[in-house]
Amino acid sequence: MRRGIRGLAAVLAAVLLTAGCGSKEKYEYRETAVGQMEAGDYAAAVDSLNMALEKSDGTVGEFELDVLKYRAEAEFRLEDYEAAADTYEVLWQTDGQKTEYLTRCCAALIRSGQLEAAGKKYKELYQAQREGGDTLQILFALGQAYRENGQLTEAAELFQQAADDGVRSGEIYNQLALNELEFEEYDQAMAFIEKGLAVGDGAREKLLFNQAVVYEKKLDFAGALRTLQAYAAEFGSSEEVEKEIAFLKTRAD
Repeated sequence: MRRGIRGLAAVLAAVLLTAGCGSKEKYEYRETAVGQMEAGDYAAAVDSLNMALEKSDGTVGEFELDVLKYRAEAEFRLEDYEAAADTYEVLWQTDGQKTEYLTRCCAALIRSGQLEAAGKKYKELYQAQREGGDTLQILFALGQAYRENGQLTEAAELFQQAADDGVRSGEIYNQLALNELEFEEYDQAMAFIEKGLAVGDGAREKLLFNQAVVYEKKLDFAGALRTLQAYAAEFGSSEEVEKEIAFLKTRAD
């Protein structure tokens, strides 16, 4: 996979210090890149966009910002997430610190596995746009990445901060409950699930299912059966759910 320019200073240097005389050529390279992106050839598009920058006049103006936006998107679609993160960082620093750039930068860092850097960027995003939908999406993505990497404490701190600050989301409490399940803290997991259910949003299905799981972990088979039956009645059943209900009936009697 092609790797992009690394580091903010290096990327800025490529834009600011490379002065060319091909004012017409830079537009041609950009148009070529757009066509390549439409055709799904993102590697070629990145090369063309870099050439467009080389042919620019050595300043960061409207044209250069437009090229950088295309390049960041092409790098992201190419799954060269490190390069995309670098380019979005440049856009964040040079184009009015728009939260959309910070969001995409953080998403790229998560996908590249740079969780420490992603955590720092998330804090910037959280302060800039605490309750925005994009912020919540990054929160869930980063929290999931932490959990998959075994960083349960970091995941818990992330979601707890949002809950403490009054961000209303059943999924936040669902994630906190999942963390407590990992630690086998079933009473605390149940408490988080109840808080999530009280929010009354789209996370209810997950919360209700996980509530049945917690009841079963606590060996309260009657509670698990009652909850899973309620889940099936509200959200529909499945072969897996029916098998679990049949099992719980044998244990709840």
